[in-house]
Amino acid sequence: MKRKSMVAILAAMMVMLIGCGERTNEAAIVVRENDTPIQCVAGCTCVGCICCGTDQLTNNSAVQTIETERTTEEQTETTEIAVTETEGMQTQESTAEEQTETVQTQETEIETESTQEEQEGPALSEIEKLSEGELEARRKQQENFEEARQTLYSLKNSKDKTSKINQMDRQILANNTYDFSKKNIVFIGDSITEGITSAVDTSGNLISYVTYADSYLHFNHVLNHGKGGRMFSVYGDEDLSLAMNFGNVTNVDSDIIVVFAGVNDYLSTPANKRFGNVDDKLSTAGYCGSVRYFMKQLKEYYADREIFFVTMYNNSKKANCTYSDVKGQPTLDDYLEVQRKLAKEFGFNIIELYDIGFMDCTDKESSDFYLRDGLHPKDNGNIVLGEHIAAELSLYFGQKENN
Repeated sequence: MKRKSMVAILAAMMVMLIGCGERTNEAAIVVRENDTPIQCVAGCTCVGCICCGTDQLTNNSAVQTIETERTTEEQTETTEIAVTETEGMQTQESTAEEQTETVQTQETEIETESTQEEQEGPALSEIEKLSEGELEARRKQQENFEEARQTLYSLKNSKDKTSKINQMDRQILANNTYDFSKKNIVFIGDSITEGITSAVDTSGNLISYVTYADSYLHFNHVLNHGKGGRMFSVYGDEDLSLAMNFGNVTNVDSDIIVVFAGVNDYLSTPANKRFGNVDDKLSTAGYCGSVRYFMKQLKEYYADREIFFVTMYNNSKKANCTYSDVKGQPTLDDYLEVQRKLAKEFGFNIIELYDIGFMDCTDKESSDFYLRDGLHPKDNGNIVLGEHIAAELSLYFGQKENN
Protein backbone atom coordinates (compact mmCIF):
# COMPACT_ATOMS: atom_id res chain seq x y z
CA MET A 1 0.00 0.00 0.00
CA LYS A 2 2.80 2.36 0.94
CA ARG A 3 4.61 1.66 -2.32
CA LYS A 4 1.44 2.35 -4.28
CA SER A 5 0.93 5.55 -2.31
CA MET A 6 4.44 6.74 -3.09
CA VAL A 7 3.93 5.95 -6.80
CA ALA A 8 0.64 7.83 -6.77
CA ILE A 9 2.27 10.85 -5.14
CA LEU A 10 5.09 10.85 -7.71
CA ALA A 11 2.57 10.56 -10.54
CA ALA A 12 0.60 13.51 -9.17
CA MET A 13 3.75 15.57 -8.94
CA MET A 14 4.59 14.78 -12.59
CA VAL A 15 1.10 15.86 -13.69
CA MET A 16 1.51 19.09 -11.76
CA LEU A 17 4.88 19.72 -13.36
CA ILE A 18 3.60 18.99 -16.87
CA GLY A 19 0.48 21.08 -16.43
CA CYS A 20 2.18 24.11 -14.93
CA GLY A 21 2.48 27.47 -16.63
CA GLU A 22 0.09 29.70 -18.58
CA ARG A 23 -0.94 29.98 -22.26
CA THR A 24 0.06 33.15 -23.97
CA ASN A 25 -1.68 34.15 -27.20
CA GLU A 26 0.66 35.96 -29.55
CA ALA A 27 -1.41 36.93 -32.62
CA ALA A 28 -0.11 38.42 -35.88
CA ILE A 29 -2.14 40.35 -38.44
CA VAL A 30 -1.77 39.77 -42.18
CA VAL A 31 -3.50 42.16 -44.59
CA ARG A 32 -4.53 40.80 -47.96
CA GLU A 33 -5.12 42.86 -51.08
CA ASN A 34 -8.77 43.30 -50.04
CA ASP A 35 -7.60 44.56 -46.63
CA THR A 36 -9.22 41.60 -44.78
CA PRO A 37 -7.33 40.92 -41.49
CA ILE A 38 -6.41 37.34 -40.71
CA GLN A 39 -5.43 36.15 -37.16
CA CYS A 40 -2.57 33.66 -37.26
CA VAL A 41 -2.11 30.57 -35.03
CA ALA A 42 -1.26 31.42 -31.38
CA GLY A 43 1.77 30.03 -29.53
CA CYS A 44 1.97 28.53 -26.07
CA THR A 45 4.72 29.24 -23.42
CA CYS A 46 5.20 27.49 -20.11
CA VAL A 47 6.55 29.69 -17.28
CA GLY A 48 7.44 28.74 -13.70
CA CYS A 49 7.14 25.36 -11.86
CA ILE A 50 5.59 24.03 -8.65
CA CYS A 51 7.90 22.42 -5.98
CA CYS A 52 6.57 20.03 -3.32
CA GLY A 53 7.95 19.77 0.30
CA THR A 54 8.43 16.63 2.55
CA ASP A 55 6.79 16.12 5.99
CA GLN A 56 9.10 15.07 8.92
CA LEU A 57 8.07 12.35 11.41
CA THR A 58 8.84 12.75 15.17
CA ASN A 59 8.47 9.18 16.58
CA ASN A 60 12.00 7.70 16.59
CA SER A 61 10.99 4.06 16.54
CA ALA A 62 8.45 4.68 13.93
CA VAL A 63 10.99 6.68 12.05
CA GLN A 64 13.45 3.80 12.03
CA THR A 65 10.80 1.31 10.87
CA ILE A 66 9.43 3.63 8.22
CA GLU A 67 12.89 4.71 7.10
CA THR A 68 13.88 1.05 6.68
CA GLU A 69 10.78 0.38 4.61
CA ARG A 70 11.23 3.62 2.65
CA THR A 71 14.89 2.81 2.06
CA THR A 72 13.93 -0.54 0.59
CA GLU A 73 11.17 1.01 -1.49
CA GLU A 74 13.39 3.87 -2.63
CA GLN A 75 16.14 1.43 -3.64
CA THR A 76 13.59 -0.57 -5.62
CA GLU A 77 12.17 2.59 -7.21
CA THR A 78 15.68 3.92 -7.86
CA THR A 79 16.52 0.68 -9.62
CA GLU A 80 13.31 0.90 -11.70
CA ILE A 81 13.95 4.54 -12.53
CA ALA A 82 17.56 3.80 -13.48
CA VAL A 83 16.40 1.01 -15.79
CA THR A 84 13.78 3.33 -17.31
CA GLU A 85 16.31 6.14 -17.76
CA THR A 86 18.80 3.73 -19.34
CA GLU A 87 16.15 2.52 -21.79
CA GLY A 88 15.19 6.14 -22.49
CA MET A 89 18.80 7.12 -23.14
CA GLN A 90 19.20 4.16 -25.48
CA THR A 91 16.01 5.19 -27.28
CA GLN A 92 17.22 8.81 -27.55
CA GLU A 93 20.61 7.66 -28.85
CA SER A 94 18.87 5.46 -31.42
CA THR A 95 16.59 8.34 -32.46
CA ALA A 96 19.57 10.71 -32.71
CA GLU A 97 21.41 8.20 -34.91
CA GLU A 98 18.35 7.85 -37.16
CA GLN A 99 18.03 11.66 -37.43
CA THR A 100 21.73 11.94 -38.27
CA GLU A 101 21.35 9.30 -40.98
CA THR A 102 18.28 11.14 -42.35
CA VAL A 103 20.16 14.46 -42.51
CA GLN A 104 23.11 12.77 -44.20
CA THR A 105 20.75 11.17 -46.73
CA GLN A 106 19.10 14.55 -47.44
CA GLU A 107 22.50 16.19 -47.87
CA THR A 108 23.50 13.44 -50.29
CA GLU A 109 20.28 13.96 -52.28
CA ILE A 110 20.83 17.74 -52.41
CA GLU A 111 24.43 17.24 -53.58
CA THR A 112 23.22 14.79 -56.24
CA GLU A 113 20.56 17.23 -57.48
CA SER A 114 23.11 20.07 -57.52
CA THR A 115 25.55 17.93 -59.49
CA GLN A 116 22.83 17.01 -61.99
CA GLU A 117 21.86 20.69 -62.44
CA GLU A 118 25.49 21.63 -63.03
CA GLN A 119 25.81 18.86 -65.61
CA GLU A 120 22.49 19.73 -67.33
CA GLY A 121 23.02 23.52 -67.23
CA PRO A 122 20.24 26.15 -67.06
CA ALA A 123 16.69 25.16 -67.96
CA LEU A 124 15.82 25.43 -71.64
CA SER A 125 13.17 27.90 -72.79
CA GLU A 126 10.04 26.70 -74.55
CA ILE A 127 11.46 27.64 -77.96
CA GLU A 128 14.80 25.91 -77.29
CA LYS A 129 12.97 22.66 -76.57
CA LEU A 130 11.47 22.57 -80.08
CA SER A 131 13.11 20.48 -82.77
CA GLU A 132 14.06 22.06 -86.09
CA GLY A 133 11.14 20.28 -87.72
CA GLU A 134 8.71 21.71 -85.18
CA LEU A 135 10.15 25.19 -85.66
CA GLU A 136 9.82 24.93 -89.42
CA ALA A 137 6.19 23.87 -89.09
CA ARG A 138 5.55 26.84 -86.82
CA ARG A 139 7.19 29.26 -89.25
CA LYS A 140 4.93 28.11 -92.06
CA GLN A 141 1.93 28.47 -89.80
CA GLN A 142 3.06 32.01 -88.90
CA GLU A 143 2.97 32.93 -92.57
CA ASN A 144 -0.61 31.69 -92.78
CA PHE A 145 -1.62 33.64 -89.69
CA GLU A 146 0.00 36.81 -91.03
CA GLU A 147 -1.76 36.52 -94.37
CA ALA A 148 -5.09 35.90 -92.65
CA ARG A 149 -4.58 38.91 -90.43
CA GLN A 150 -3.76 41.20 -93.37
CA THR A 151 -7.15 40.46 -94.92
CA LEU A 152 -8.74 42.08 -91.86
CA TYR A 153 -7.04 45.43 -92.46
CA SER A 154 -9.46 46.25 -95.27
CA LEU A 155 -12.47 45.99 -92.97
CA LYS A 156 -14.24 49.15 -91.86
CA ASN A 157 -12.58 50.63 -88.79
CA SER A 158 -14.51 49.56 -85.72
CA LYS A 159 -14.26 47.87 -82.35
CA ASP A 160 -15.11 44.55 -84.01
CA LYS A 161 -12.26 44.96 -86.52
CA THR A 162 -9.71 45.52 -83.76
CA SER A 163 -11.12 42.51 -81.89
CA LYS A 164 -10.64 40.28 -84.94
CA ILE A 165 -7.08 41.52 -85.49
CA ASN A 166 -6.39 40.86 -81.82
CA GLN A 167 -7.59 37.26 -82.18
CA MET A 168 -5.03 36.73 -84.93
CA ASP A 169 -2.34 38.46 -82.84
CA ARG A 170 -2.96 35.89 -80.11
CA GLN A 171 -2.66 33.04 -82.60
CA ILE A 172 0.67 34.45 -83.74
CA LEU A 173 1.91 34.76 -80.16
CA ALA A 174 0.83 31.23 -79.26
CA ASN A 175 2.81 30.05 -82.30
CA ASN A 176 5.91 32.17 -81.54
CA THR A 177 9.16 30.83 -83.03
CA TYR A 178 11.74 33.21 -81.53
CA ASP A 179 13.39 33.00 -78.11
CA PHE A 180 13.38 36.48 -76.48
CA SER A 181 14.62 35.25 -73.09
CA LYS A 182 18.15 36.52 -73.76
CA LYS A 183 17.09 39.90 -75.18
CA ASN A 184 16.96 43.25 -73.36
CA ILE A 185 14.40 45.75 -74.58
CA VAL A 186 13.62 49.43 -73.86
CA PHE A 187 10.29 51.10 -74.62
CA ILE A 188 10.60 54.87 -75.12
CA GLY A 189 7.54 57.06 -75.16
CA ASP A 190 5.07 59.35 -73.44
CA SER A 191 2.27 58.81 -70.92
CA ILE A 192 0.79 55.95 -72.98
CA THR A 193 4.01 53.99 -72.60
CA GLU A 194 4.36 55.00 -68.95
CA GLY A 195 0.84 53.76 -68.24
CA ILE A 196 -0.79 56.91 -66.84
CA THR A 197 -4.50 56.36 -66.02
CA SER A 198 -4.01 52.56 -66.23
CA ALA A 199 -4.15 49.92 -63.50
CA VAL A 200 -1.44 49.38 -60.87
CA ASP A 201 0.18 46.06 -59.92
CA THR A 202 0.77 44.77 -56.36
CA SER A 203 4.15 46.57 -56.24
CA GLY A 204 2.62 49.93 -57.14
CA ASN A 205 3.92 49.94 -60.74
CA LEU A 206 1.75 51.25 -63.56
CA ILE A 207 0.55 48.58 -65.97
CA SER A 208 0.84 49.67 -69.61
CA TYR A 209 0.99 47.87 -72.95
CA VAL A 210 4.67 47.18 -72.11
CA THR A 211 3.57 44.82 -69.33
CA TYR A 212 1.40 42.76 -71.66
CA ALA A 213 4.01 42.59 -74.42
CA ASP A 214 6.53 41.20 -71.94
CA SER A 215 4.02 38.68 -70.55
CA TYR A 216 4.00 36.97 -73.97
CA LEU A 217 7.60 37.29 -75.11
CA HIS A 218 9.39 36.95 -71.73
CA PHE A 219 12.35 39.26 -72.33
CA ASN A 220 15.51 38.96 -70.25
CA HIS A 221 15.12 42.57 -69.09
CA VAL A 222 12.49 45.22 -69.82
CA LEU A 223 12.96 48.96 -69.31
CA ASN A 224 9.96 51.26 -69.52
CA HIS A 225 11.18 54.77 -70.42
CA GLY A 226 7.75 56.28 -70.82
CA LYS A 227 7.08 59.70 -69.30
CA GLY A 228 3.98 61.84 -69.37
CA GLY A 229 4.24 64.89 -71.64
CA ARG A 230 7.21 63.61 -73.63
CA MET A 231 7.54 64.57 -77.31
CA PHE A 232 10.18 64.86 -80.04
CA SER A 233 10.12 68.67 -80.15
CA VAL A 234 11.22 71.23 -77.60
CA TYR A 235 8.37 73.37 -76.33
CA GLY A 236 9.71 74.94 -73.14
CA ASP A 237 11.08 71.84 -71.40
CA GLU A 238 14.17 70.07 -72.73
CA ASP A 239 13.74 67.22 -70.23
CA LEU A 240 10.60 66.17 -72.12
CA SER A 241 12.24 66.38 -75.54
CA LEU A 242 13.45 63.09 -77.03
CA ALA A 243 15.71 64.96 -79.40
CA MET A 244 17.36 67.17 -76.78
CA ASN A 245 17.46 64.64 -73.92
CA PHE A 246 18.61 61.65 -75.93
CA GLY A 247 21.18 60.35 -73.43
CA ASN A 248 18.58 59.95 -70.68
CA VAL A 249 15.93 58.06 -72.63
CA THR A 250 17.97 55.35 -74.33
CA ASN A 251 19.83 52.43 -72.77
CA VAL A 252 23.19 51.05 -73.88
CA ASP A 253 22.35 47.52 -72.75
CA SER A 254 19.20 47.19 -74.85
CA ASP A 255 19.15 44.87 -77.85
CA ILE A 256 15.75 46.13 -79.00
CA ILE A 257 14.48 49.74 -78.93
CA VAL A 258 10.78 50.55 -79.38
CA VAL A 259 9.72 54.21 -79.72
CA PHE A 260 6.06 55.18 -79.38
CA ALA A 261 5.70 58.97 -79.39
CA GLY A 262 4.49 61.96 -81.41
CA VAL A 263 0.92 62.48 -80.27
CA ASN A 264 1.99 65.20 -77.81
CA ASP A 265 3.80 67.01 -80.64
CA TYR A 266 0.52 66.92 -82.55
CA LEU A 267 -1.73 68.03 -79.67
CA SER A 268 0.51 70.73 -78.17
CA THR A 269 -0.49 74.34 -78.82
CA PRO A 270 2.49 76.66 -78.24
CA ALA A 271 2.61 80.09 -79.82
CA ASN A 272 4.02 80.14 -83.37
CA LYS A 273 4.24 76.34 -83.54
CA ARG A 274 6.52 75.01 -86.30
CA PHE A 275 6.01 71.83 -88.28
CA GLY A 276 9.30 71.83 -90.23
CA ASN A 277 10.42 70.19 -93.47
CA VAL A 278 10.89 66.42 -93.57
CA ASP A 279 13.26 66.66 -96.55
CA ASP A 280 15.61 69.19 -94.92
CA LYS A 281 18.57 67.08 -93.74
CA LEU A 282 20.34 69.93 -91.98
CA SER A 283 17.70 71.72 -89.93
CA THR A 284 16.64 70.54 -86.47
CA ALA A 285 13.79 73.06 -86.28
CA GLY A 286 10.16 72.16 -85.78
CA TYR A 287 8.65 68.72 -85.44
CA CYS A 288 10.33 67.31 -88.57
CA GLY A 289 13.76 68.55 -87.51
CA SER A 290 13.34 67.09 -84.02
CA VAL A 291 12.34 63.66 -85.29
CA ARG A 292 15.25 63.65 -87.72
CA TYR A 293 17.72 64.68 -85.00
CA PHE A 294 16.47 61.96 -82.66
CA MET A 295 16.69 59.27 -85.34
CA LYS A 296 20.14 60.50 -86.38
CA GLN A 297 21.37 59.98 -82.82
CA LEU A 298 19.82 56.51 -82.72
CA LYS A 299 21.61 55.63 -85.94
CA GLU A 300 24.91 56.99 -84.69
CA TYR A 301 24.93 55.24 -81.32
CA TYR A 302 22.73 52.18 -81.84
CA ALA A 303 23.17 51.18 -85.46
CA ASP A 304 23.69 47.55 -84.43
CA ARG A 305 20.37 47.33 -82.54
CA GLU A 306 16.88 46.54 -83.79
CA ILE A 307 14.85 49.77 -83.68
CA PHE A 308 11.07 50.12 -84.11
CA PHE A 309 8.76 53.13 -84.29
CA VAL A 310 5.08 52.62 -83.46
CA THR A 311 2.55 54.91 -85.15
CA MET A 312 -0.23 56.31 -82.98
CA TYR A 313 -3.74 54.82 -83.16
CA ASN A 314 -6.39 57.20 -84.47
CA ASN A 315 -8.61 59.03 -81.97
CA SER A 316 -10.96 61.99 -81.74
CA LYS A 317 -8.54 64.43 -80.12
CA LYS A 318 -7.78 67.52 -82.24
CA ALA A 319 -5.50 70.52 -81.83
CA ASN A 320 -6.01 73.98 -83.28
CA CYS A 321 -3.08 76.36 -83.25
CA THR A 322 -1.17 78.77 -85.45
CA TYR A 323 1.86 77.42 -87.32
CA SER A 324 4.65 79.77 -88.29
CA ASP A 325 5.70 77.79 -91.35
CA VAL A 326 2.60 76.07 -92.75
CA LYS A 327 -0.97 77.04 -93.49
CA GLY A 328 -3.89 75.19 -92.00
CA GLN A 329 -3.73 72.37 -89.49
CA PRO A 330 -1.56 69.32 -90.17
CA THR A 331 -3.40 66.11 -89.24
CA LEU A 332 -2.26 63.33 -86.94
CA ASP A 333 -1.48 61.28 -90.03
CA ASP A 334 0.72 64.12 -91.33
CA TYR A 335 2.74 63.88 -88.13
CA LEU A 336 2.98 60.10 -88.38
CA GLU A 337 4.03 60.26 -92.03
CA VAL A 338 7.16 62.12 -90.94
CA GLN A 339 8.09 59.17 -88.75
CA ARG A 340 7.40 56.68 -91.55
CA LYS A 341 9.57 58.54 -94.08
CA LEU A 342 12.48 59.15 -91.74
CA ALA A 343 12.39 55.61 -90.32
CA LYS A 344 12.72 54.29 -93.87
CA GLU A 345 15.56 56.71 -94.56
CA PHE A 346 17.51 55.60 -91.47
CA GLY A 347 16.69 51.92 -91.87
CA PHE A 348 14.38 51.56 -88.87
CA ASN A 349 11.24 49.43 -88.62
CA ILE A 350 7.64 50.64 -88.38
CA ILE A 351 4.89 48.95 -86.36
CA GLU A 352 1.77 50.36 -87.96
CA LEU A 353 -1.42 51.11 -86.04
CA TYR A 354 -2.92 54.12 -87.78
CA ASP A 355 -2.83 52.91 -91.40
CA ILE A 356 -4.32 49.50 -90.66
CA GLY A 357 -7.10 50.94 -88.48
CA PHE A 358 -5.98 49.06 -85.41
CA MET A 359 -7.64 50.41 -82.24
CA ASP A 360 -9.15 53.26 -84.26
CA CYS A 361 -11.07 55.18 -81.61
CA THR A 362 -12.70 57.89 -83.67
CA ASP A 363 -16.11 56.29 -83.01
CA LYS A 364 -17.70 56.36 -79.56
CA GLU A 365 -18.05 52.58 -79.14
CA SER A 366 -14.34 51.94 -79.67
CA SER A 367 -13.29 54.96 -77.63
CA ASP A 368 -15.46 53.96 -74.66
CA PHE A 369 -14.21 50.38 -74.80
CA TYR A 370 -10.47 50.96 -75.30
CA LEU A 371 -9.75 54.45 -73.93
CA ARG A 372 -10.22 56.07 -70.54
CA ASP A 373 -10.30 59.71 -71.59
CA GLY A 374 -10.43 59.63 -75.37
CA LEU A 375 -6.63 59.29 -75.59
CA HIS A 376 -5.02 57.07 -72.92
CA PRO A 377 -5.80 53.34 -72.97
CA LYS A 378 -7.72 51.67 -70.21
CA ASP A 379 -6.95 48.00 -69.48
CA ASN A 380 -8.77 46.76 -72.61
CA GLY A 381 -6.68 49.08 -74.75
CA ASN A 382 -3.38 48.22 -73.09
CA ILE A 383 -4.00 44.51 -73.55
CA VAL A 384 -4.72 44.58 -77.30
CA LEU A 385 -1.99 47.19 -77.87
CA GLY A 386 0.62 45.15 -76.02
CA GLU A 387 -0.40 41.96 -77.80
CA HIS A 388 -0.24 43.60 -81.23
CA ILE A 389 3.23 45.04 -80.66
CA ALA A 390 4.39 41.69 -79.27
CA ALA A 391 2.96 39.88 -82.31
CA GLU A 392 4.81 42.25 -84.64
CA LEU A 393 8.09 41.63 -82.81
CA SER A 394 7.47 37.87 -82.87
CA LEU A 395 6.92 37.85 -86.63
CA TYR A 396 9.88 40.12 -87.37
CA PHE A 397 12.47 38.22 -85.35
CA GLY A 398 11.08 34.83 -86.32
CA GLN A 399 11.34 35.64 -90.01
CA LYS A 400 14.76 37.27 -89.62
CA GLU A 401 16.19 34.21 -87.86
CA ASN A 402 14.88 31.98 -90.62
CA ASN A 403 16.53 34.03 -93.40
